[in-house]
Amino acid sequence: MISYLRNKILNTLIILFLGIQVFIHFYNQKPLTKEFSQKTITVENFSSIVLSKSGITKIGSEKLNKIDDNNIFLEGKSYLENREYKIYGSNISIKIAEEISNSNDPVKVINSMGKLKAKGFENLDYESIIIFKGDIEFIID
Repeated sequence: MISYLRNKILNTLIILFLGIQVFIHFYNQKPLTKEFSQKTITVENFSSIVLSKSGITKIGSEKLNKIDDNNIFLEGKSYLENREYKIYGSNISIKIAEEISNSNDPVKVINSMGKLKAKGFENLDYESIIIFKGDIEFIID
């Protein structure tokens, strides 16, 4: 009788401890439906080569901020260079998928025809169009 009672208590304790372990396991699980915020990525003194549909472009800046998977921001003095032009400016936004870059800060552009200064620009790289903003000064070489 004592042996039977001892086995019964031992089985009950084992089942109780296993139940507590299962409860702790499920209680400590993080919910899969919880949304995690993405942190922006920042790189200082950045320089790289980007291959796009329109060709190879070199980009660089004092500080690169990745806004999301489709947008980056070149903070501070920045540049965009390819075989047709060199754009030197600051605070340039780039939409990667659309291949559009722009800035509202003064910009200097150098190409085979000469040098251009403007108060801002929008570069539709895929269409090979650069739209300049504000007063423009062009010096022919």
